Amino acid sequence: MAQEIRVDPIDLELDVAIGIDLPMENSYGSGFAQTYLTIDAAYANARNLLLTNKGERVMHPDFGCDLRSATFEINDTLLVTNIDAKIRTQFGFWLPYIFINELTITPSEDQNSVFVKLTISLQGNEFDTRSITLQLNTNQ
Repeated sequence: MAQEIRVDPIDLELDVAIGIDLPMENSYGSGFAQTYLTIDAAYANARNLLLTNKGERVMHPDFGCDLRSATFEINDTLLVTNIDAKIRTQFGFWLPYIFINELTITPSEDQNSVFVKLTISLQGNEFDTRSITLQLNTNQ
């Protein structure tokens, strides 16, 4: 059975920038590296959401996954459940066009850090994916 893949029309124009990439610098010194594909812009937006704490964004106090607050919690199964719920809730509200293909949260063996691996794609195009990996250091 054939499966339909939708391509954003902006992706077909290679000279049209869609968004700003993170980190906000480039090799030309202009300070703003740009994204030219929708999936790359979604990747930058997802990283921005994951790395932002609630209250950091002006006029959007609820923006962010607030993952740094997990660094002061006890590393147990409840922590893994809380991180998973935070990420899925925030992505559902702020980035509904991003589909979470895989979300893996793995505590380290020494119980001092948690590894978060997120594989994302755009809704309607689950074949073109990007992966984000974070390490959260926790306090026992």
